[in-house]
Amino acid sequence: MKRSFLILILILIWIGLVFYFSSQPPDVSGRQSGSVYKFLKKIDSVLDFTRTNWYKNLRSLLEKWWFPDKKPTGEDLVRKSAHFGLYFIMGILSFTFSYTYLRKYVFSILLGVSLPTLIAVLDEYNQVFHNRGSSLYDVFIDMNGALFGVVIALLILVVGRLITRTYNVHRGER
Repeated sequence: MKRSFLILILILIWIGLVFYFSSQPPDVSGRQSGSVYKFLKKIDSVLDFTRTNWYKNLRSLLEKWWFPDKKPTGEDLVRKSAHFGLYFIMGILSFTFSYTYLRKYVFSILLGVSLPTLIAVLDEYNQVFHNRGSSLYDVFIDMNGALFGVVIALLILVVGRLITRTYNVHRGER
């Protein structure tokens, strides 16, 4: 019970963080993403990751997936990656909370995807009140982030259970 309460508090903090970012005026939001983009360019100047095949393939995939109608800038990719990342973590937290509390896989998967998607819809609606555009496509990216987070959390849970079960069988326990 203590663990699920702690995870619930983390979810609420994370939702607050999401709404904090979506409540920023357009110029502040632009500066924030611009700063992250410049930071990533500095890291790239040292590590030179943008010339790797892995990066080129990932960028091509994300451009097709997230920007089917236009050629995005590096800053566009940073902004959409932030959407994906925020909701990836929210998906993990929501799934973990539900599973810790109820121990039901299907319900935990559904909550892990649906709660972040609901927050994403409300987040996009909130942006309208701060002179920022809202986009159903951003909700799609957010939902995909949550879905990926749930899949990763589920895989970790299942693999952990298999390892524990195998370890217990080898020790003679059942």
